[in-house]
Amino acid sequence: MPEVGALRSATSAVADPGDFLALARGWSDGPLFYWEHPASGRALVAIGVAREIHAHGPDRFTTVATAVRRILATVQPIDEGRRGLRMVGGFAFSERRLAGSPAFPAARWVLPRLAWWREGGRTWLTRIWDDDDASSCDELLARRDRTAMLPSRDLHLHASPITTPERAEWRARVDGVRRLIADGAVRKVVLARARQLAAPDSRAPVDPAVVLRAARDARPACFSLWVRGRDAASLIAATPELLVRRRGATVTASALAGTAPRADDRALDRRLGAELLTCPKNAREHAIVVTAIRDALGALADDVVASAKPELLVLPEAQHLATVVTGRLRGPSDVLEVAGTLHPTPAVCGAPRAAARALIETQEPERGWYTGAVGWMDDAGDGELAVVLRSALVTGRTVTLRAGAGIVEGSDADAELAETEAKMTALMAPFVAGQSGDAGRAVRGAAVGAAGAAS
Repeated sequence: MPEVGALRSATSAVADPGDFLALARGWSDGPLFYWEHPASGRALVAIGVAREIHAHGPDRFTTVATAVRRILATVQPIDEGRRGLRMVGGFAFSERRLAGSPAFPAARWVLPRLAWWREGGRTWLTRIWDDDDASSCDELLARRDRTAMLPSRDLHLHASPITTPERAEWRARVDGVRRLIADGAVRKVVLARARQLAAPDSRAPVDPAVVLRAARDARPACFSLWVRGRDAASLIAATPELLVRRRGATVTASALAGTAPRADDRALDRRLGAELLTCPKNAREHAIVVTAIRDALGALADDVVASAKPELLVLPEAQHLATVVTGRLRGPSDVLEVAGTLHPTPAVCGAPRAAARALIETQEPERGWYTGAVGWMDDAGDGELAVVLRSALVTGRTVTLRAGAGIVEGSDADAELAETEAKMTALMAPFVAGQSGDAGRAVRGAAVGAAGAAS
């Protein structure tokens, strides 16, 4: 959308609109941005487009950061308050321009017409309009279905089993990376795989809110995300990984690498977690990520420190090693500039970064926004971006899932395949025949066995 004309805004405290996911579902079409972190009580719903930025290439983070600052600076609040001014959007894993007009390009950021923000138990609504179109916000509000509620969990998807050729292809990819590691060309590469699920032809298109509701209820410590462009495609995620948060001069990032499966038996589940904390293979993988994040933040910040040792992040489908890294910015770098320094971390790419990324982009179909980042930035340069993991692209009756595993010295192809399967169950297990109940336990049991062999 061209940056023409003056923009006006108004921000005011409003009554609690209730569940923000239900609020987002009140608009059945058009651009939508939903972001929520239930454990902290923070949530954001943004509707409509006042301005829009697309970018690609190696400077896309800088390009977007510059454009966001410029656009926000042009907005003139009628109430003399700028706290509600935010732009929202995301980045793909790759910087490359995609063919055609993809719904999720290398970078897409939006200044919304309407944005609700909840924090600390209070909610604000910001309206943004062109100087000559003051009624645009009212028209968009009028389109909201105020009777919209969260749907039931009546969703059934079909998943085809992994074929023998698919297993063989995965093993070949893992073995290829292990040879590169042995030769000293790389230390780690995150390989990802995709699979598609389908709703029966007789059913309506998949409702992203159905999936997100179940995922959010089970994963309150994760970021719940729903991004919809101008077409019907939706990206949804319940991701555990923070790329970066900026609040004033303080920046925070998370290192999430090293995985163990869950087990239904509590004693076994605790043992798997304890073994993860002492597993040399997972320790190597985790240390690569922590070191890279510390080094990247060190280019922009002082007093960069990481927690003394990793902790366990326990999710329904897996357990991870997690370390928090913080620093204090030396200069005025905004959250998008810091994100550009960090992305892609070894947790989603590998190390050295350039060699790992080149291998990934040669071997894998375009990842889209999977392992990219989604978030927001405000007028002060503060903001928060989450890494897009445990995600799905929903298009009509088709759901495309992606999951990856970090290949390092000592990795086992069967264990890594089981890890990707476990991660794919994060969103869809309640809705796929054979992925819950006894079958779900069988999947986890296979992962337990493979992980034990790898460690």
